Amino acid sequence: MSHLKSVVAKIAILIISINSYASPGPLYLYYYDRPPFHFTASDGSVAGSVANITKDILNKASIPYVWKQVPAVRILNILRQDGDNSCSPGWYKTSERERFYNFSLPIYEGKPLVAVTRADFRVPEVTTAVKIFSIPGVNIVYKKGMVTGGYLDGILSKIPTNQIHIVTLEEAGKLKMIQAGHFDLTLLTAEEADYYKNNSELFVNLKIIKMTDVPGGDKRFILCNKAVPAVIMEKINATIKRLKLP
Repeated sequence: MSHLKSVVAKIAILIISINSYASPGPLYLYYYDRPPFHFTASDGSVAGSVANITKDILNKASIPYVWKQVPAVRILNILRQDGDNSCSPGWYKTSERERFYNFSLPIYEGKPLVAVTRADFRVPEVTTAVKIFSIPGVNIVYKKGMVTGGYLDGILSKIPTNQIHIVTLEEAGKLKMIQAGHFDLTLLTAEEADYYKNNSELFVNLKIIKMTDVPGGDKRFILCNKAVPAVIMEKINATIKRLKLP
């Protein structure tokens, strides 16, 4: 009798394992407010260009998902832990990040970075990064963890460290600090700058500086933790290919 119970128990465990594999739980999608790429809309839904692309991919791949909003500085720490079936859309790929996370194929190709300054900052609206960052005493603020690319990294590395201020504020917060005169400029993607330019409250006394020497075309990916099953990553990538992204 005890042997029969043991066999039944093993069969039950096997059935549970099979069902669990066949019907995994939803994919947790971590995001933070970064319009126009991903943000919480007025109706509580998740909106934005990258968010909408991600929804389309997962819906067409028949992968259930649940959005979770957390501060940007926490997302990479959360995804570095292997206890969750979790991803986050819209990240740049770096060799350092590839050590700790899985990446999908690219889903979006962005426009070049631009500088945003006060309107009275004496720089023409079309110039080069070399000229801007060679201005004596120029104070730059940008977000912790921001990927600027090899070209700008090289230029910024030559600026005295006391002129570079790294903060955890989102883009709107940085713009307010520039308006208040705390810093001279910040770096945004062209998409973000255009978005905020259309927001009169946030773009008072500011201007966009296009840097003709800064390369564009940086690609964004869905970044996932190592716990996401290979079969899920394969379905995501197959759908990205089918949709011919970016």
